[in-house]
Order: sequence, then C-alpha cells, then structure tokens
Amino acid sequence: MSLVDNLVQGNAIRKGYDFLDSKLKIDSALGWAFRKIYYSRKRKIKKNRIFIMTYDRDFSCNPRYIIEELLKQKKDVEIYAVYIGNPALARKSFPREVKLVKFKTKEMFDAMATSKIWIDNALNCVWFGMKKHKGQYYLNTWHGSLGIKKLGGDRKWMNRASKCDKVTDYCITNSTFEENVFKETFWPNVPYLKYGHARNDVFFDKEKLQEKRKAVQDYFHIEGDKIIALYAPTFREDDSKYVPVDFEALKKSIEKKYNKECVIIVRAHNKDRSNSDIVETDWLKQGSFFGDMQELLPGIDIGISDYSSWVYDFMLSGRPILLYVPDIELYDQKRGFYYPIETTPFPIAKNNEELGKCIESFNKDKYKSDMEAFLDDKGCYEDGQACKRIVKAIDDIINDKFDKLHDYEA
Repeated sequence: MSLVDNLVQGNAIRKGYDFLDSKLKIDSALGWAFRKIYYSRKRKIKKNRIFIMTYDRDFSCNPRYIIEELLKQKKDVEIYAVYIGNPALARKSFPREVKLVKFKTKEMFDAMATSKIWIDNALNCVWFGMKKHKGQYYLNTWHGSLGIKKLGGDRKWMNRASKCDKVTDYCITNSTFEENVFKETFWPNVPYLKYGHARNDVFFDKEKLQEKRKAVQDYFHIEGDKIIALYAPTFREDDSKYVPVDFEALKKSIEKKYNKECVIIVRAHNKDRSNSDIVETDWLKQGSFFGDMQELLPGIDIGISDYSSWVYDFMLSGRPILLYVPDIELYDQKRGFYYPIETTPFPIAKNNEELGKCIESFNKDKYKSDMEAFLDDKGCYEDGQACKRIVKAIDDIINDKFDKLHDYEA
C-alpha cells in the first residue's frame, strides 16, 4: 500500500500505535486532515456515476430500493456502493451491476470524489472530511420516517452532523412531520423532495408482498398457514438491557386470539447483534442475521417493538403492531420522544401480562381508524411511487434538467 493510500485512509501511524487511535484519535484526525487537503482539488466528475453508502455499509434501506429501481429501468448509470467485512459475502448481497468499494479505503474516497450524485441514509458522507465540489449533488434519504425517538448523539456525532446543512442538496421525505424534524435538527435550510420513502413502496404492492413473504417463510423454514410475529426492539445508548419478552406466553396469546399456530422471529438491533442469544426452536427463530429489515417486514403478520422506527413503516401494511415498553419513563428521560407514545395507534404494554391483554383485546377496526387518523395528523404522503419519483429526479440531475421540484411530489 502506498504512502498516499495510508494517509488518505488514516493508517499513517497505525502499526504499533493502536492506542493513539483508540484513545487519542490521533490517527483518525490525521486521515481526516489529509483527505481535506488531498481532495481539495476538484477531480473529473463522471456525470452518470452514483456513490451510495448506508449506515450498515450493506445493500439495505432506502438506497437498496433506489438501486433496484435504477437497474429495473436500465438507466445508464455507474453505481458505486460501500461495503464492510468480507468482500465475497458483500458481492453476494449486492447486484452484480453495482461496483463495490471497501469502507474507508482510498477506493471509496476516490469514488466519492468522482461521483455526480451521493446517496446516503444517515450522516455518512459528512463523516470523513471529504469536500463536495460544485457539480456534485448530495441526496439524503435518512433511515426513519414517522419515528418517535428524537435524533441526537454524542458530542463528536453532533459536531459532524452540524456540517449536514451546508453540504446536503436535498432530503427525501415522506411526511410533513419528517420535514419538521429535519428542519429542527440537521437540515434547516435544505429543500425537501416530498416523494415518500423508497423502502416503503412494497407495502402498496400486493404481488411483491406475497413474493417477499414466501422468501421469509423459506428462510426460516416455516411451513403451512401460520401467524408470523416479529419482536424487534431498538438499542439503548447506555448498553442497558431491555426487559425480555416472555415468548412462550406471547405465543399462547397470539394463538388463542387468531386460532392458528404462531412462529415468533426475534431480531436484535444492528448494534446489539453480537449479544443476541436466542435459542431457536421450531417456533422461535433467530432473525438478527436475516439481512435487510425491510425485506423481513413483508413476511410478518404482527409486529412487536418498543421505540424503533420500523413500526412506522410497517404500519403502512395495515397489519397489527403492539408496543412492549417496560422502561418507557427511563427511555423518554434519556433519549426523548417527539410526541407522546399514547398518541400512536398501537396498544401499549409495560409488562408481559399487559402484552397478553393487548393481544386479547386487539380491535382491528379501531386500529385501522386510529392508524388512518395518525397518518393524517403526521401529514404522511406515502403512495407506493417513491422509487419512480426518485429515479426520475436522479435521471434529471444527471442530465442537468432538475429544476422543478414540485413536478415529482407525491
């Protein structure tokens, strides 16, 4: 590896000096500073080149479905996507048409420097000191929607996040609620593309829903007409453990309510996967390593979580959601909510006994009515056409025709 590669990647003093990087952040700071200098000169931008990075450096979330739509429409684009870990496994995850660059390598930074469009579902593209030059466009899809958790992080995270407003060109939104959250946090001056979220189009497509349910059944070896429930809590910043669900009691409650056998899939948050210790049975399945969460949701009948944003996507399916929140007061105090959890359409339980009662008393008609009122209150404009709008906008940006935002809105 050349000296330039080492400097760009922040490896200049890594050998024998891991302490400096882990404790003092000297190595990371050197890489950040060198990249600011090395990429300060504008590289030749390839007009149809698109750079994509997700928070998990995988084929996932909104960027996944944007890629799929670009390929489906056979657009003349060159897509570079970031991966982490084993390159052979990454190659299996991404479509063969997508060029892969390993996370935090010179190849990744070179792809950023020469792409006309950056697509990001977090704050990835502001994290490494990379300069966005004139003629480059930064689109942020984010990875939530109507979620209740307040955005935030530690001091380093917030310092980097403060750069977002200056470099982001457009945020893609799905509701007036989300627009207001963005305006109050990282993007007060950034225009919003009111398209809906690419990952939610599936909930409006019955054929795709059936296709993806079959894939979930095959993956977990679920045979016959069974109720599939998903339990997927969010993570805790202080590493505190959530109170576990009594899965046997949960199974019995669901089976009694719906008069069908039940299979429960348990999925840990990305940040908690290493601590996921579910012992699988014929009805309890480990779902933490399934892959993209959005590919799992079409396959389930009932969703159970606490404060995770995935439920606000899954609700578009119209299927039941329940909240199990034994630590609600503590979590609200530490993280904070944008609105009272009681204003959601979801039944709320603070212990296992209450969870069983919520299932027993679940009223489909009331839930449907409450859900429609909630979506209306939040100004949700999802309609299943987000991917098409986003790809049209990308095509127009590439061809320098993107000048009328409202032509594409939901």
